[in-house]
Amino acid sequence: MEIDFDPYKKLSFKSYLQYDSPEAFVKILIVAVPQGVPAQTALHWSNGVLFRFANFQPTDSIVKEYVAGHLLWDHLDFAPMPQYAKQIQLPDNPLVTINVLNVSNHTLFGPLGKWIRENLMKKV
Repeated sequence: MEIDFDPYKKLSFKSYLQYDSPEAFVKILIVAVPQGVPAQTALHWSNGVLFRFANFQPTDSIVKEYVAGHLLWDHLDFAPMPQYAKQIQLPDNPLVTINVLNVSNHTLFGPLGKWIRENLMKKV
């Protein structure tokens, strides 16, 4: 059996939005969750950056790009979060839990966190 690791060579995204804080980011995520209703979701954290991304719908042309080593995202949301925390909860909505996955050692997300911090992040 042969095993091959062929990482993506390029990541592109078409738009992004920075939030001032993890709390501001989370407030937008939970805007549709009514008070008193439990909810849970997850975000990614890498090298001081909390983020999520939105993929394009898979089409033949998008899949061809993926196979060629070019990962395409539609949108990237992020916020500065210098210290990793496993969860984020807002005092005004304690039934909503945001789980945070530390992906700093991931082959794609690790370098992405550093790149966002160095190239996109405005100092707030």
